[in-house]
Amino acid sequence: MKVGAGRLVTGVLAELADARALAEAAQRADLVQRLDEAVGRLRADDATVAVVGEFKQGKSTLVNALVRTDICPVDSDIVTAVPTILRYGRPPQAFLQVPQEDGGLASVPVGFEELPRHIAEGDKAGVRAVEVRLDRRLLGAGLSIIDTPGVGGLDSAQGNLTLGALALAGAALFVTDSAQELTAPEVEFLRRAMERCPRAFCVLTKTDLYPEWRRMVEINQGHLQRAGLDVPIVAVSSFLRMRAQARDDTALNDESGFPKLVELLRRDVLGAAAENKLVAARAELRFVVAQLRERVDAEQVVAAAPEAAPEVVRRYAEKSKRSAWLAGGSWQTVLGDGIQDLSADVEHDLRERLRIMVRRGEDLLGESDPRETWRDFQAWAQREAAAAAVDNLMLLVTRTEQLAHDVAERFGLEYDSLDVDLPAPELALRKVDELDVSFQKSGLQQFLGAFTAARVTYGGFYMLGAVGTFFSFAFAAPLGLLAGMTLGRRMIKSERERQVQQRRLQAKAELRRYVDDVGFHVGRDCREATRRTQRFLRDEFSARAQAVERSAASTAAAVREIAELPPEQRRERAGVLAEQRRRLDRLAA
Repeated sequence: MKVGAGRLVTGVLAELADARALAEAAQRADLVQRLDEAVGRLRADDATVAVVGEFKQGKSTLVNALVRTDICPVDSDIVTAVPTILRYGRPPQAFLQVPQEDGGLASVPVGFEELPRHIAEGDKAGVRAVEVRLDRRLLGAGLSIIDTPGVGGLDSAQGNLTLGALALAGAALFVTDSAQELTAPEVEFLRRAMERCPRAFCVLTKTDLYPEWRRMVEINQGHLQRAGLDVPIVAVSSFLRMRAQARDDTALNDESGFPKLVELLRRDVLGAAAENKLVAARAELRFVVAQLRERVDAEQVVAAAPEAAPEVVRRYAEKSKRSAWLAGGSWQTVLGDGIQDLSADVEHDLRERLRIMVRRGEDLLGESDPRETWRDFQAWAQREAAAAAVDNLMLLVTRTEQLAHDVAERFGLEYDSLDVDLPAPELALRKVDELDVSFQKSGLQQFLGAFTAARVTYGGFYMLGAVGTFFSFAFAAPLGLLAGMTLGRRMIKSERERQVQQRRLQAKAELRRYVDDVGFHVGRDCREATRRTQRFLRDEFSARAQAVERSAASTAAAVREIAELPPEQRRERAGVLAEQRRRLDRLAA
């Protein structure tokens, strides 16, 4: 976070503290709680950057160089199997995130010397993620870094799941080395990443190995511009960065390119996250100030003209009734109806995507022998299932945001942003059994079956030839032999086709089973997320409506109280109100 942003945060924290004092003076515990929660969110370190890319592009080495320590394993025979999350912490600690019976994750402490094994083995050992807390300046500024598993093909199942995870990150670093220019799949991956993540950067690694890296940067910039993507490109050398640290060589560190990358992270990721938190905190501050100013304004009117008290009380009593109706009124019905429509649309979207997947899969199976293409078909099915789950999640997010804005606008409720737990497609797909078919017979057994049928046929015609010879029909033997061979070949071909057709039927049945499981688990997670969203919006809007109701009721009570004060006490109260009004005006400016 830049110094300017830090000063802004400090200033807003001071304003929130001033507003809290005014809310306490007005005996508004509900507003005090809202302000305390706003302070907590403003101080939270929640700027996350995900490091993504294919295998062996230098992702883990890049992460190590960013934090200037060897945390992520980088051996040639080791690949990252689970996400590695780096956060600020003192003293340094490491934890394994392991699944619980209730579906949640538990943090289990682990020694740093054991990290490479857990990061490499990952889910095989029951580990879903590794969290490392380090005392590093970049992390201490509020940044969290996630080293994601290599996607093994940008259009693979893992690639699609990585895209889904980007919806929860504040920025993405797409890592590719300087050996070659960006490929069409890489450009497409960046395009899809920017649809899900507010900020993305392309990092070219290994510049120390490829002298032509500057030309590669220019070529890649052209590719991105033609694709209409505004993605900054940063070229770095992790090797030079680590050597510069060892030698304490500032010039070598500058040559590594990392100062530019760190500046981008501070300015565009941490700075943007701080700005978003400031916007949310100021929105909460405006809401609280509006509630407090309303009461102060009403009291000032009655302090200056006590005879106006009955009219002011009547007006705020009516507002209190309207707010009470709003707190338990028809907006909840509208929200409930909207949630039902949203849930139905999301479920229909998932079913349609999976139905198309089944149709395409059956077409593919009908074009080949599944026994020969089964491994490729498994990868295709996993990729398509992941894409369907991720795209369905994006529909859920966008439709939920739209519903929240529509309800807020229709009933005059304030709404800033959605902050609920969203489903993780990767966790849903982990629950699905993999495509697995044991075809009925081995190749040898199938050959023997066909050979037996051909032998019986050939033997019958051979006997016909033998009988013909016995009765001195000279043409019968060669005719029987020829007929037996011809029909035998036909039967072998027919038997092979029958076996291929049987394997296709088996494979199609397994595909439908797999898709049904995907639909069940992904659909269930989406329905649970929809219910959580409904509860969140219901509670948030109810709290705001109840706050407005309390403001109206407390204002009416305060007006009655000040109207009954003796003139001298009313003048003293007017002076206090004038000071409060000045403070509220400063907060509202």
